[in-house]
Amino acid sequence: MNIKYNLVENYRNDVAMINQYHNFISKIFPLISFKEWYEKGFWTSKYIPYSLIKNDEIISNVCVAIMDVIVDGRKKVAAQIGAVGTLPEYRHKGLSRYLMNYVLEKHSPDVQFFFLFANETVMEFYPRFGFNNIIENIFVAENKIPMSNYCARKLNPADKEDYVLLQALLKKRRPITECFGAENYDHITMWHILNVYRNDMYYLEDEEVIFIKTEAEGSLNIWEVIFGDEFNISEALRKIIGSSIIRRINYHFPPDQLKYEFNRVINKQSGLFIKGQTFEKSSMVKYPETAQT
Repeated sequence: MNIKYNLVENYRNDVAMINQYHNFISKIFPLISFKEWYEKGFWTSKYIPYSLIKNDEIISNVCVAIMDVIVDGRKKVAAQIGAVGTLPEYRHKGLSRYLMNYVLEKHSPDVQFFFLFANETVMEFYPRFGFNNIIENIFVAENKIPMSNYCARKLNPADKEDYVLLQALLKKRRPITECFGAENYDHITMWHILNVYRNDMYYLEDEEVIFIKTEAEGSLNIWEVIFGDEFNISEALRKIIGSSIIRRINYHFPPDQLKYEFNRVINKQSGLFIKGQTFEKSSMVKYPETAQT
């Protein structure tokens, strides 16, 4: 198709374009923001925007995050696609399709596969580009729930000391899974901390571990564990459980690294789409929450 608009890409150091990007995101995804993440320096050269411009305004966008990914224990380079959207008045003109084809062609020589997380309204869009929908899993423990002996310290990223501690632990973190996980994604994790999990981080000083967790309706959801050295997760669980009514633990990552016990698996339609990669053990697929763009 013939595109009538200007394509601008990789403009991380262009303040005017970044302001346009923030404005665009506020219209397409009003519940999220990249502003604080950008101002704190976490927008690295590995996060690349591709935007169509009309009258100095971004009207359609796709971003690519170059990721160090681990698949079935093997390290690979992949491109994770995110922030896909078009202003309402410019939809149904093929703009997102044009940008998707552009980034797939541009990055194909340099990465081993592509993946993304789609919301439920666009599940039929990505198979047109050769993406396959992959079911993820939640690993559920309902037996042997430890008794609470809560002694974790809740972290506040606005606190200077907590912020320094968080950055130090992120720099020496180990992959939480090698089934389908990532390395060197601290900058992506910080987006999630600033936007989603700001009030959900709990630090265990003896173990030097941060749990990102929430509790609701008798369930403990463990979204991420930031750790460097091995530790006893059974003992650690006692210290982070804040409620006496927890009857179920939902682990949002496989057990291959932390070796926790679980007794059933729930299939989760998370909108994961992959192009160019399969898995030896599909039942163990759950990409880390804080590595998603």
